[in-house]
Amino acid sequence: MTNQEKLESIFRQATAAGLCKSKKEFAALLGVNDKGLISAMNGNERYLTDSLVSKAVKFANENLAEDEPQSGEPVYVIPYEARGGTIGDFVEGIREYDCEKVISPIRGADFAMEIVGDSMSPEYPSGSRVLIKKVDEEAFIAWGETFVLDTPNGAVIKKVRKTADPDVVECVSVNPAYQPYTIRLDFIRGWYRVLMVMSLK
Repeated sequence: MTNQEKLESIFRQATAAGLCKSKKEFAALLGVNDKGLISAMNGNERYLTDSLVSKAVKFANENLAEDEPQSGEPVYVIPYEARGGTIGDFVEGIREYDCEKVISPIRGADFAMEIVGDSMSPEYPSGSRVLIKKVDEEAFIAWGETFVLDTPNGAVIKKVRKTADPDVVECVSVNPAYQPYTIRLDFIRGWYRVLMVMSLK
């Protein structure tokens, strides 16, 4: 998805949600010049900046998220450990009655997952649980942040970094005893941003 397509998509979502009726009103919501925004949405590269797109994505994340659980509502614990090895399918085929529920102390979590192993210690110790939220990787990736990645070889929790190859990302452990490794983007079936870690007492 190009930057122009991202802006158009967010504009359509904002109008569908009743937040604005025109591109001029959309610009006001983003806090940007309306003529510059209109030029950007028409494909003018001079105005189609990463800064503008970042503002639009931030606006969408804060105002257009759908069906977010409220604080104190239960989320399902995915019944697979998050680790670097092969652990089978991630979300596919999971049935609600197979899952334990936990109360999320924060808004926006989609699932919880248990951490097994010490590759992400001490920040994410073995036995703790992380609250995660599915994100649209085509819209925006916060490089250097921690994600749970759904891959054919199982779910992995790592800090994700950009590489010189646009089709490859680097996965980095917190524990320096574990070497970084790379994954091709087309092997990642889903991106889940880590919102919070919870230690079990």
